[in-house]
Amino acid sequence: MNEQQLIPAQEFCLHHQVEIEFIYSLREYGLIRVINNEGNEYLSSEELNELEKIIRLHYDLNVNMEGIDVVLNLLRQLEDTQHEMNELRNQLRFYK
Repeated sequence: MNEQQLIPAQEFCLHHQVEIEFIYSLREYGLIRVINNEGNEYLSSEELNELEKIIRLHYDLNVNMEGIDVVLNLLRQLEDTQHEMNELRNQLRFYK
């Protein structure tokens, strides 16, 4: 993985004003990946949007880990359904 795509976990926590233990809890619960490289811990830039959603759910709405997992799964299902609907609309337009 390219070093430019990795964000140090400590820097992310400082910027977002969250405890590093919260990141560890998310990793233990399987909600995010933490990458260990040469003794340092990093977050993938590809997961930042999801991680920021998780932080808002937890800190702004007081949603626990189980609730966050449920919300994220529902959001993924909604996105899949919307994608499928768009494909079906495109097919329908083709046959009109």
